[in-house]
Amino acid sequence: MMLALGLGLLCVALWPDPAGAQFPRVCCTVEGILSKQCCPSMGSDPANVCGSLLGRGNCTPVRVDNKPWGGPYNLRNVDDRERWPMKFFNQTCRCTGNFAGHDCSQCKFGWTGPNCDQRKAPVVRKNIHSLTPEELQEFLNALEMAKNTTHPDYVIATQHWLGLLGPNGTEPQIANISIYDFFVWQHYYSVRDTLLGPGRPFRAIDFSHKGPAFITWHRYHLLSLERELQRLTGNENFAIPYWNFATGQSECDVCTDSLLGGRNPDNPFLISNQSRFSRWGVVCNSLDDYNRLVTLCNGTSEGLIQRGMMNGGNGSLPTMNDVRNCLGIRDFDSPPYFTNSSFSFRNALEGYEKPDGELDESVNNLHNLVHSMLNGTSALSHSAANDPIFVVLHAFTDAIFDEWMKRFVPSNATFPDEMAPIGHNRDYNMVPFFPPITNEEIYITSEQLGYSYAVDLAETDGGPNVFVLGSTLGGVFIGLLVLLLIFVLYLRQRRNRGFEPLIKADFTNRKYTEEA
Repeated sequence: MMLALGLGLLCVALWPDPAGAQFPRVCCTVEGILSKQCCPSMGSDPANVCGSLLGRGNCTPVRVDNKPWGGPYNLRNVDDRERWPMKFFNQTCRCTGNFAGHDCSQCKFGWTGPNCDQRKAPVVRKNIHSLTPEELQEFLNALEMAKNTTHPDYVIATQHWLGLLGPNGTEPQIANISIYDFFVWQHYYSVRDTLLGPGRPFRAIDFSHKGPAFITWHRYHLLSLERELQRLTGNENFAIPYWNFATGQSECDVCTDSLLGGRNPDNPFLISNQSRFSRWGVVCNSLDDYNRLVTLCNGTSEGLIQRGMMNGGNGSLPTMNDVRNCLGIRDFDSPPYFTNSSFSFRNALEGYEKPDGELDESVNNLHNLVHSMLNGTSALSHSAANDPIFVVLHAFTDAIFDEWMKRFVPSNATFPDEMAPIGHNRDYNMVPFFPPITNEEIYITSEQLGYSYAVDLAETDGGPNVFVLGSTLGGVFIGLLVLLLIFVLYLRQRRNRGFEPLIKADFTNRKYTEEA
């Protein structure tokens, strides 16, 4: 107890980064926090630690990534998310085989059965516009239940790690939180600033954006919510839908009262009163206040979801041609694995470079463009997940990544193992997920994780970065004939009309289709 009190006083004196985190409720006791061990017993037998009596797992030291990181975060041993989750727990359950969970009582994604040895038929994520009325209501009702149901397993810490036991060292500073707000809190915690003292944030840090982990982090984030919604509904085949935002339009076609909320006619920045989502309170929205007070989001409501007027400017949503161009980029990522990477599939999908991979600092496309167009709550990375559109938006972003995986079948080596920004190396434990899971473990196809998409993103002609004339002699011959024909037409056109560009044509791709 004296040790805990001493640490708390030291914290006040030095103002270190005040990071809390989300951990299993069963581990957030005075004994658990002081021991830094989170190895719960599975079931009622206290000897069955991590399901060890059933061969499901063991209590072992946490493995962390020790390879150097790059990017703008140049501090060391300042942010509690460094070497995650060692500042909080250095021993956790390591599950064997296909077992998973903080106590090894669950199965890995994609597996089922008492012994987790049966492949689960992939759940199918459909276009939200293709859902049957019953499926749509199940999805909307599941979101509502998640918003109003306390998470059965996890709590959030409301104080930094040195003050986690309170001023007397006897009272864990934790709070319950709903399942959906927990989902929001995780996203906030991954992007929050490093705090060096009152009003002294270090902003150049992000564990879930601006690097390779953007893909894997959000994939795991959605998977975790989907599993919780399956538990809530009692339907193990429940799947979150996606929103195909690549419409090229200036309006949001899921922003209706029958879907995710239309515009309030009395206040265009709020959701219509006819929608259930008009009553949703937002959490983790006051980032500047947290920075000023050197504190964390504690999960309390801070107002209502806001959306801007999408058609208030001249902008429009991405197009299917943007998606196809992005899918034509062969390399998953490229040095420096940041927002200034060029010809990087990840950077193009995230939206920091043109869809065809050309770097342009002024560009705002695909994922980033959609968030910006939605405006309001969705435009702020620390609070964006409050808006339920976040779920369907990121499901489609994940669908694009999954199509890329199928096309290029990348090896693990294509995900950088060092010099990516902090949190983005291949073997880094993704912050703040617990028990620890690395980026590499999620860098696999959706079917291996137990889900698939009812979407066809295949293209009939090559994108600008994947122009293949043929892999056989016949294909090469045909390709040469095509080039010769283009050259002849070019010469004729130049003689008759003066100089014009060699090719003046738009690629025509097969129309995007959806499966019910």
